[in-house]
Amino acid sequence: MTTYCDDNFGVWTDMGDPDTQDFYFEVQEKTVLKQCLGCGRTVKILPKYAYCNQCANQRESGLDY
Repeated sequence: MTTYCDDNFGVWTDMGDPDTQDFYFEVQEKTVLKQCLGCGRTVKILPKYAYCNQCANQRESGLDY
């Protein structure tokens, strides 16, 4: 089984659902290379995002940079 993972949402689940697959591929088409404001890594995220999934999760958990 293939694992789908990206810097926008982390690990994708329910990839057997055609709607989830369509959304995943739509997101992949729109991603751009940006520097994450949290960790400083160059990541592929949506243009409107400033943080990669890992840093966004940490911020949501109360850890701030």
